[in-house]
Amino acid sequence: MSGYVDLAPQAEAPRPRESALGVVLRRPAGGPIEVLFGRRSPRSRFMPGHLAFPGGRLDEADEPARDGAHARCASRELLEETGLAIPAQDWLAVGERTTPPMFPVRFRTLFFVGALPAGAQPPAAPPRPEEIDLLRFAPAGVVLKEWERGQALVPPPCLPILRTLAAADEREPLASLAERLLAVNHEQDELPQIEFQPGIWVLPVRTRTIPPATHTNVWMPGGERFVLFDPGSDRPEELGRLRRLVDRRREGGVPLESIVLTHHHPDHISGAAALARTLDVPVAAHPRTLETLAAPAGVATREIRDGDVIDLGGVTLRTLHTPGHAVGHLAFEVPERDAVIAGDLLSGFSTILIHPDEGDMGDYLASLRRIRDTGRSRMLPAHGPPLPARAVERVIDHRGDREGRVLRGLSTAWKSVAEIAERAYSETPSLPALLREGQTLAHLRHLERQGTARRHPERAELWALTADRGSRRRPA
Repeated sequence: MSGYVDLAPQAEAPRPRESALGVVLRRPAGGPIEVLFGRRSPRSRFMPGHLAFPGGRLDEADEPARDGAHARCASRELLEETGLAIPAQDWLAVGERTTPPMFPVRFRTLFFVGALPAGAQPPAAPPRPEEIDLLRFAPAGVVLKEWERGQALVPPPCLPILRTLAAADEREPLASLAERLLAVNHEQDELPQIEFQPGIWVLPVRTRTIPPATHTNVWMPGGERFVLFDPGSDRPEELGRLRRLVDRRREGGVPLESIVLTHHHPDHISGAAALARTLDVPVAAHPRTLETLAAPAGVATREIRDGDVIDLGGVTLRTLHTPGHAVGHLAFEVPERDAVIAGDLLSGFSTILIHPDEGDMGDYLASLRRIRDTGRSRMLPAHGPPLPARAVERVIDHRGDREGRVLRGLSTAWKSVAEIAERAYSETPSLPALLREGQTLAHLRHLERQGTARRHPERAELWALTADRGSRRRPA
C-alpha cells in the first residue's frame, strides 16, 4: 500500500468547531445527585442514540465575539433542547474537551455545570425531537451501570464526569463539585481515556496513512488483562502518549498481555517492535504479518490464526481470518461487548482500498460477509469512529455498485485499465489515477475469476468481456 500512501500529501485532522454543553444537576431530598440526559436522535449526525448532556455549536445568537459566548451557548441549547433554563451567569466552568481525530467532525467543547431545583422536570415530549428524542434525570451511578450492562450508549467524554458525580457526597457544594470536574476534564483532555464500551479503551495515534484519515486507532480491549492493537505510529511523541496510557491502566491493576496486529501495513505496525521492547510484551499476529514485521532481537512473537481465542479474564477475543485487504488480515469478535475489532475491513472516513497485488477483492467481500454474519452490533475500525453493523452492508453494496460500473465499462473490444477506470470512476474525477486504476484492476481480477472478464494474453493492461458474456449482451 506504500504507493497509495506516497501518492498524496498527508491530510490534517479536521479543525474543531466551537461548542458548549451544560452538566445539569438536581438534588432530590434524601437521594443521590441526579443528572439531566438527552438521548440523541437516531437521525443525529454525531453519535446517534447516545445519552449526552445538553449542548451544541456556537452560533450568532451567542455573540461569539463577546466574552461569555460559550456560557450563553450552553443556556440557549439547554432551553431549546429541554425547555429548562439556567442563566448564563449561573454556570460554573469545568474545563474543556476536544473531539479526538478519529471523528471526521470535531468539536472543542467548553463544559459547564449548573443546578436546578429538586422538583424541576423536563417536558415529556422533548422540544426538538429531531435532535433529542428522550429527556431524563437519573443518578450518575444508575446510568453508569446501564452503560456497563450494554443498556445505554454514553459518549466517552461524559464517563469521567459521571464517575466523579457517582462518587460524590450528595451534600457536596456545587462549587466543590465544579473544582473536581475541572480537574478531571483537564487530565482527560491532555490524555483521554476514550471508552465507547466497557473495558475497550482506544487512543488514535498520528500515522502515515491514506487520506482523508490521519490517525490509526489503537484499540485496547481488556478484562483482568488487556491487549493493545496496531500501534502504527513511529513518532516518539505518539508512542510516548501510548506508553502513558498503558501505564495508567497498569496502575489500575490491569496488566498488558501483548501487542496484537490486525495486518502488516505500516500504519498498523510501525511502532509495534519498539513498543513491545519498551513494555516487555510479545507481538501476536498472523504468520504472514509476522513475516513482514521482522521483529528485532529481544522482541518475542506469537502466531495467531483463525479460531484462536485470547482470554483476557472476563473478556474474550475470537480470532477471524479476514483476508482481502491483506493476506494475513485478522479481525476479532468480542462477544461480551457485542463488537468486532475490524482493522481495515471498513473505515469511518472513506472506502477501504484493495491493492490489486497485495489484496483480493473476492476475499475482501467474503471477509465483510463473515464479520456481518457474526451478528455483532458494533464495528470498531482502525480509522474513524465505531460503526453500526449496517455499515458493513453499506460497504458490500458500495463494492457491488462499483463493480457494476467496472462491468459497464467493458465490452467485447479490448480496453485499457485506464479507459475502464475513467468510466467506472467518472463521478470522482479528482481521484488520482493510481487509485482509481488500482481499484478497477482489483475488480477486474475478481470478475475474471467469476468468468465475466478476461485479460489480453499478451498485453496485461487490456481487458474485455468474455465471449459468452458479450454474446448475451449484444441483443440488448
